[in-house]
Amino acid sequence: MTKFISLIPTFLRDRFKSLNRIILLMLIAIIATEIYMFVEKGPYSGTYLQSYTSFWSSLAFLIAFIRLATFNEKVYQSDSIRLIPASDTKIYLSNLCTTVIGLLYFMVVQFVLRVVVSLITGNSFMRVSGFGTSSGRIAATVVIAFGIVLATIIMAWATISLIHLIMLSIDAFLPIGRQRLIRGILYIVISFVIIRLGAVFFHIYGTLMSGLSLGWGAILALFGVLVLVAALEVVANILLMNKFVETDQ
Repeated sequence: MTKFISLIPTFLRDRFKSLNRIILLMLIAIIATEIYMFVEKGPYSGTYLQSYTSFWSSLAFLIAFIRLATFNEKVYQSDSIRLIPASDTKIYLSNLCTTVIGLLYFMVVQFVLRVVVSLITGNSFMRVSGFGTSSGRIAATVVIAFGIVLATIIMAWATISLIHLIMLSIDAFLPIGRQRLIRGILYIVISFVIIRLGAVFFHIYGTLMSGLSLGWGAILALFGVLVLVAALEVVANILLMNKFVETDQ
């Protein structure tokens, strides 16, 4: 059987190539915007540089998230991958771990970019980000916020996979007419849940950034709930892969 660790480099190769292309396009967009602003307005405040760096970084992050999700979903019916002598559990978890590694790589690049821009403009990165001045508060806020964001992203990927695998399972067992009915119901329910979860997450994340006014107990409870939901979805996905989802013919 193929080892869990040996699967990760196989999955990483294409993801890193795609992420590097996104990073290159992001840097080109930032430099092109800087040149355009300089030509049009001449010397100006560094706040503008930080603003459009933040804009292009956010857009690039969204594109990277979607691209990584696409790589994730292709694994489930890929002949070349599903036929590797490894269990579905190993394939799923190594695929998810690879996606997380890719995202962390992308986040580190973006963090370095923000720090470089802050040094160029002479503005404090932490002050601009809203973390305050206390070093202890900064560290606590960064760690907790990063943990919640990462857990939420993993849960989002697990949710996307769960929806995808449920759809594949429906295709395997139901006639076309009933497939459409079940899919329609699922789309409505899932859309409502995603909107509600998104609203709750952004509210809590905004509270985190404004000073952890919810209290540590509530924040840690939120983190625990996110991890629990993600873990349950991962287990459900592995069961669906193992029982109902076959490779493309």
